[in-house]
Amino acid sequence: MTKMVHSECEDKFPSSFGNYQPWLIQLHGRKKGKQEFMNPYNNCTEERKIPQLEGKLCLGCFGEWLLLADESTKETFFLHLTLNPKYTVHLPSLCEESFEFLGSCIVSASPTSHACMVIFVGRRNNNILYCRPHIDTSWTKVSIPIGEEPHNFTGQAVRCKGMIYALHGCVTLAVRVVVINELSLLMGHPTWTIIEVPVVINGCYWRHLVVSGKDIFLVSVAISFYRGNPVYYSIHLLETSDQSWKRVKSISGRVFFLGGIHSSALSATQAGTQHDCIYVVNIKYGLLPGEGIYRICIQDQTIRLSLLLNRPKDIIWYKLCWVMPTKPLKNKLRTLRLSHSINTNKHYSTYFVHNNNRKEERCKIDISRPWADMPIELVELLLERLYLVDSLHLPCVCKAWKSLSNPTEKANKYPWLMFTAHDSCMWRLFDPVYEKEYSIDMKWLGFSEDLTFHYSKDGWVLASKEEKSLFLINPLTRECVGLPDFKGTWIHKKFAFSSAPTSPDCVVIIAERIAELGVEISTWSPSEEQWSSMEFYNDFGRCVPCNPVFIHGEFYWYRIGGELVVFNPYKKVPHVLKMKAPIEMVLYRRKVMECRLVDSGGDLITVFRGRTTDPIRIFKLDRLNMAWSELHDMGGVTIFLDRRTTLATSCLEKLCHNNQIYLSGFSDSHCKSSPFYSLKTTEYQPKNCSDINEPKNCIWIEPSLTTNRSNVPRKDTKPKPVSHK
Repeated sequence: MTKMVHSECEDKFPSSFGNYQPWLIQLHGRKKGKQEFMNPYNNCTEERKIPQLEGKLCLGCFGEWLLLADESTKETFFLHLTLNPKYTVHLPSLCEESFEFLGSCIVSASPTSHACMVIFVGRRNNNILYCRPHIDTSWTKVSIPIGEEPHNFTGQAVRCKGMIYALHGCVTLAVRVVVINELSLLMGHPTWTIIEVPVVINGCYWRHLVVSGKDIFLVSVAISFYRGNPVYYSIHLLETSDQSWKRVKSISGRVFFLGGIHSSALSATQAGTQHDCIYVVNIKYGLLPGEGIYRICIQDQTIRLSLLLNRPKDIIWYKLCWVMPTKPLKNKLRTLRLSHSINTNKHYSTYFVHNNNRKEERCKIDISRPWADMPIELVELLLERLYLVDSLHLPCVCKAWKSLSNPTEKANKYPWLMFTAHDSCMWRLFDPVYEKEYSIDMKWLGFSEDLTFHYSKDGWVLASKEEKSLFLINPLTRECVGLPDFKGTWIHKKFAFSSAPTSPDCVVIIAERIAELGVEISTWSPSEEQWSSMEFYNDFGRCVPCNPVFIHGEFYWYRIGGELVVFNPYKKVPHVLKMKAPIEMVLYRRKVMECRLVDSGGDLITVFRGRTTDPIRIFKLDRLNMAWSELHDMGGVTIFLDRRTTLATSCLEKLCHNNQIYLSGFSDSHCKSSPFYSLKTTEYQPKNCSDINEPKNCIWIEPSLTTNRSNVPRKDTKPKPVSHK
């Protein structure tokens, strides 16, 4: 949870505020007397009551200058944070304007300069509002007639080299950047050009423009419709020579701070944090609950909650503002651990023991007897105690043990977290129980830059590499099955398949809403050369964004009203079970919870998870009474939760990992480990949610070395442990 600090010096700014590290501030205007100062580095929020900020709203921050507005009088002025007494520069009053729709604020020069020009790019009616504090006595409003309704400026804008770059389109889908000449704006005859925004195929994005020096970046962040957390991102750099966007894999040692209406960039030295990171303020769509500030690490492709807000319903995203330092840190940067060592068990013949006098004595144990003397029956019993990688190494101990038939079949197999490495052909596999990481070289598949995992089952993963390139792959056996080209993109689609593609009963399904009450269901099986598509109406289309699950020969997924949609892939007819979900499923509610369906040994289980610290609730479908019953004990079952695929296994009961729900990610506070929620204690481990990193492109997979055919050369099929220096 966030640490709330109440200082005795409530009338003063936090000690490091406005001088060194970035802070996020929230001014509540007339609603609340105190202000909140949020530190994204230490998960700390400080409440202060500063007279100069009472009753004010923050409209922007420029170095150590805050642009403030009095909510009662509409008076606006600049306030310098570090000068004592506080220095102010007054602006004309905003009597006729709504603060909510002012949008992003741009300042052309220091507020003390006579060349300073303050510009607001509004969020409705394509209006631009500007004034020169030392010259003008009123604001000037200019309308830019671009496009048709409902397209307007989104409120995101930046300034670079005398040009204003403003995003234009819908709130979550900006389709163009309007480039306005600042001088023409002053002349009363604005001129502009349009640059199309690059298409990103993985969903609807909140887009941010960021200026760093002479470079202009476009950062697109996909936000989960349920918890509001970032799930995907892409970065483009504007090539000013031909006004085109180029996708980049790095931001060259910078750190980006993305806000609701204003975004900034610093060098890692100035920011005092790891380079190539992006801090994102959680955006609230409509009534969705926000959670806090997320940190995206480009280097290791992870997303983590950096600051959890205690009262997200009181936080209004367009009133949050980043305060940036104007000089580098004087203190040394914190040492950040980027990798961890993996401990291996070493066996020695010499041991040190303690006697009653607490003195060490050296003793030797005779291990000269060869392993081949052990009866093969006892060795086979050992297999039931081993996990997958050790079972692969077991036949290499001696020649006699090479006679073991299929040693991996009896080994404990449970889901691993698979994710891709940044700018590499390596795929990573993380064992959540033994906390070991392995890598698989996938050079034959190419770089994983545009690779996206959609669904997994029986050791196979449904993935896409380009807009129409969809395929099934077993990463351990190197088997790969290409699927026919699919029309359209992967936006808002639900994916699933019934079994491994080596099975004749395999069916791949893609469901997509095509109208307010309709759904298009496309199916493919290995015996078919094309997708078979069917359209169904009668209120089938309003579905929860959750992948289906295949159980008892049918696919199941939720409608938005809480009923279950059941689709038989062989009869190709869907129907609805008139049975409400155990928890309200309406999307536009304050208490929205993401839901996942999972097959647990033939039982249909549904998992509900709310905010990061909320307890996870699990329900089981009673098919006899057609009702949901809540489970407080899963009876030896362990669940692996992810927005793409949720899996369940009972093989971890002997290892005392039952009644746990593993989350997709890992903690690196001390050594890399997998976070989980315990049904027994109703607590998360680790308790500090800011220690959890979630890879951008990850999925739970059941490791399988069973092979029936080989479409791709199988080289280096055994996963190799990751070597860390």
